[in-house]
This record gives sequence, C-alpha cells and structure tokens, in this order.
Amino acid sequence: MESYKKFLEQKSQTGSDSGFAPLWLPDFLFPFQRTLVEWALRKGRAALFEDCGLGKTPQQLVWAENVVRQTNKPVLILTPLAVSHQTIEEAAKFDIMATRSQDGKASSGINVTNYERLHHFNADDFAGVVCDESSILKSFDGKTRKAVTEFMRKVPYRLLCTATAAPNDYIELGTSSEALGQLGHIDMLTRFFKNDQNTIKPMVYRHHGQDFKKPDDAAKWRFKGHAEEPFWRWVCSWARAIRKPSDLGFDDDGFVLPPLIEQDHLVEAATLAPGMLFSLPAVGLSEQREERRRTID
Repeated sequence: MESYKKFLEQKSQTGSDSGFAPLWLPDFLFPFQRTLVEWALRKGRAALFEDCGLGKTPQQLVWAENVVRQTNKPVLILTPLAVSHQTIEEAAKFDIMATRSQDGKASSGINVTNYERLHHFNADDFAGVVCDESSILKSFDGKTRKAVTEFMRKVPYRLLCTATAAPNDYIELGTSSEALGQLGHIDMLTRFFKNDQNTIKPMVYRHHGQDFKKPDDAAKWRFKGHAEEPFWRWVCSWARAIRKPSDLGFDDDGFVLPPLIEQDHLVEAATLAPGMLFSLPAVGLSEQREERRRTID
C-alpha cells in the first residue's frame, strides 16, 4: 500500500524546488515576510499573492538581493509605469542598492524598469526577474504577457508579486504558472479541466455551478471529476496567497486597519444650473462632471 501511495505521489504534478537557502534575511522584514522570502528563494521560481499593505516591495527587493549575492549577476525588477520610482525609493529606504534603467543597459545588482521597456533588455544578462503587479500576465492574448513570458523563460530565478490575483480566475493562474516555468497554460487546462466541446477555445470556467469569463461562443470548462483538490495542491506548490499574516499563523498586530470613518461634506452652490429653477441631483457621469465644474470654486 505504501509503495502504491508513493507511486501516485510521483505521478502528481507539483512545482519543483530549484532555488537555494537564503543568504540574507534582514531584520526589517516582519516574521511572516521572512518566511515567505525564504520559501520563494528555496523554490527558485515562485509567486507571492499578498493583499495590499503586506510589504511585497521589500520582500521582492530582499529576494532580488539574495539572487544577486548567490549568482553574482544582475536581477531585473519589472514594474508598471508609475511604480519604478517608488521601488527605487523603497530600496534606498532599506539600504538596498537598486538602479533604474530604461535603455537596456544592466548595471551590477538590482535593475528596475517598466514593462514597456522590456524589449530593450537581454535576458542572458540577468540571473533573476521579478514581476511586480504580475496580474499584467492575466491577458491570455496580450502582447505584454507573451513578451514577459518569453523573457522569463531564459532566466533561472523568477518571482511574481501581486495583490490582485483573482481566486477564481484560472486564466491568470495558468499564465502565471507558464511564466514561472511550471505547467503551461494549455497544459494546465488539459490536465485539470475538460470542456463541453472537447476543444481549446476562449475560456469559461464552471465551479460549483457558476461561470467565469463568458465570451459569447466560449467553450465551458469545468474541473475533471478527480482534479479540483490536485489542482489547488499544485497551485500551492508554486504560489502563496494571503490576506493577513494570521493566514500563515503569524500575529496580525500592525496589519489590522482601524474602522473606516466616512464624512460627507455638502457644498451648496451660490447659483443654479443654467435653465433650472431649483437644484436637482446629478444623474449619470456627464451630469456629475458638469456639476463638479460648475461648483469647483
């Protein structure tokens, strides 16, 4: 019985460990952050799906610095357009050397650039790549997704970080897996899902009677009868998803936001809208914009 169980475990699909033990885990990381960074480094290719405010930027900077120290080669951090300067500021805050690059020239250490500049860079120059806000990979037919996936395919160490990974969006999980070098997105479908037409078409996923991502002529995908638990076990082998530290057994102290206090401020206009005898509520976006312009003073 034990040998048969071992045989089944060998057949199961799980993410591989291709990383190394951390060389540097600084004190400024919270305990749960150190645990996640260590896990991601040991995996080598991993995803951190953490809610907003849990400190993904310092985690990815520490991860990148460890890869630099381990390989003595640069690491590239890809960010959305407005985030690269913020990443550089965060690196300075934690005394981590990071350089912003726009022309494809790789300096030693950590390089930060925008996704739009990726075509200037050569994957052979880097030992690691970090995708900040990696939900950009969600687009199945997107040009950026294809470029990022192709670039990362040649880099040994890879990290995805985002706070907006949709828990029921299997397209995003498939494209993230493919970028990390785990199962390809189509391979994921054929291994864990089946559709009503026995074809590979734009995706609609059915889970407990609910459909997601519903183009008009899309095939309807559903878990194979045995596959739902193995699917999530496979996802857990290369990704960690948390909303708060206690999800991993740590203290939530400092990460629980106080109650949100909302206060309404009523602005009374000195004049009525043109052609009106009395004020009426603004209905629709165009009326709201007009009312805002009229009362801006």
